[in-house]
Order: sequence, then C-alpha cells, then structure tokens
Amino acid sequence: MTLVTVFLAWLPVAILFAAWAWLAQGRKLTGRLAVAVLAEAGVLTLLAGLWFGSLGHGGWWLVFLLVGALVNGAERAVRVALTPGPGRPEWRAFALGIARYVAAGALFAWRLG
Repeated sequence: MTLVTVFLAWLPVAILFAAWAWLAQGRKLTGRLAVAVLAEAGVLTLLAGLWFGSLGHGGWWLVFLLVGALVNGAERAVRVALTPGPGRPEWRAFALGIARYVAAGALFAWRLG
C-alpha cells in the first residue's frame, strides 16, 4: 500500500469528519477542532490501512462499528462526567457517532478494499 493510496483513502474521511464537526458545532469550525478532526481521520486511516492491507477485507463494518462505539462511548462518558448535575445518556448522538465511523469504514472499503 503506497502513501498516495493512504492519502487518497484519508481525504474523503477527513472531509466527512470535518463536515460532521462543522454541522455539530452549529456551522462553526475552529482551527483547533479542525486539526483534531483531521488527526482523528488520520489515525482511523492508519487502522483501516492495517485492516485492509494485512488482516482482511470481510467484517470491516463490525471493526468500524466497534471502534465507533469505543470512541463515542468514551466521548459521552467524559462529557457526562464533566457536566454538573445528573447526566443521562445521549443515545441519539451516540448512535449517530457510531454511524459516522461506519460511514468512514465504508469509504475505506471503497478506497482500500
């Protein structure tokens, strides 16, 4: 797998994540958030390169569903822990966050598979 292939796989996922953050932040994307989102897409691209380059092609949706659940579960737990007062799970946001990772996995399957 060449660096160009990895970059071409990262690009649509970076655009997806940046658009997602832009919409989630009320159409306002700061520079720090953009860097964080692009780095997140980069790390996910490296995981996808490992998965599609050596470990297999089948079951990609399960891998990205589980990674999405891990990341979004941790995000929600931190948000609830830092918010004063009784916290309740944000199931809709949690499910949409997982959908974002599965969509990224579909893009990787298309570009790397």
